[in-house]
Amino acid sequence: MISEICQEVSFRDNLTWRYIMYSSNFFKSQDGISLFYQTWIPSEPKAVIIIVHGAGEHSGRYQSISEQCVKQGIAVVAPDLRGFGQSEGVRGHVNSFRDYVDDLHYLIEFVSARFEHLPIFLFGHSLGGLIVIRYSQIYAYETTGVILSSPALALRFELTSFSKKILAVASSVLPNLSIQPNRWERIFRAVASLEPYLPKKKELKKDPLMTSQYTPRWLSELIQNGVDAIADAALFQFPVLCVYDQKDPIVHPRFIQDFFHSVSIPDKHFVTFNDGFHHPLRAHYRDLALDNVMQWINKRL
Repeated sequence: MISEICQEVSFRDNLTWRYIMYSSNFFKSQDGISLFYQTWIPSEPKAVIIIVHGAGEHSGRYQSISEQCVKQGIAVVAPDLRGFGQSEGVRGHVNSFRDYVDDLHYLIEFVSARFEHLPIFLFGHSLGGLIVIRYSQIYAYETTGVILSSPALALRFELTSFSKKILAVASSVLPNLSIQPNRWERIFRAVASLEPYLPKKKELKKDPLMTSQYTPRWLSELIQNGVDAIADAALFQFPVLCVYDQKDPIVHPRFIQDFFHSVSIPDKHFVTFNDGFHHPLRAHYRDLALDNVMQWINKRL
């Protein structure tokens, strides 16, 4: 069930006024979770892009790519994943990674029906990139193309055997237990190593929709689905553009390369940087990364 709050928004592009329809919406997942998403629709859209955010984020943090898409006549649909942003659910938790995949499938079916005959692109960053990959492997729903931004196929740090045992037990016995890295440092050093890259208190106060809390089940599901995504690389059959940084401090680039080279479809391209950022669209080379994304999309329209 979809509920909408709509308003018309105008902006000036060079000497031309453009009008878009903005709406914020909620829909119920298969298991009854209320999920939030936003849309920006130009007057005459020529395509649709669905943006899936990364861990700790929400849909509102992708304003730059949304604006670029709208300026070029591409409608934008951006959901908040369960447990993040304005969507319901335990913060930073998922019972099964398949829940993310099924939520995206439901949304894509709705978007496909609403924008009948329009090309649909999927964009996913980090966690969102892994969700898009697993969705494409499990459902194989036809899309015009997939853009992956630093997909979370494997974390940069390696879990020790001790950490893996703790994670397995906690995921099974206390799946909803919130992991706060600064409090788990002595017991779970692998998770604590992520602390420098999580939102700081100042950032959380500025943007209360962000979260820095995760559960053992969430981390366990993330790691396992990264392994499964690489193992099932041959099932990925969509044109793909991958943008990532060779010195990404969170996601290991070697596993991104392994996945990319294992994908059998010939229409695959990648853009790499070497400056140590996890989010290409927020780094100092953001404009260059965005230009590559928009050029790639336009070539396929």
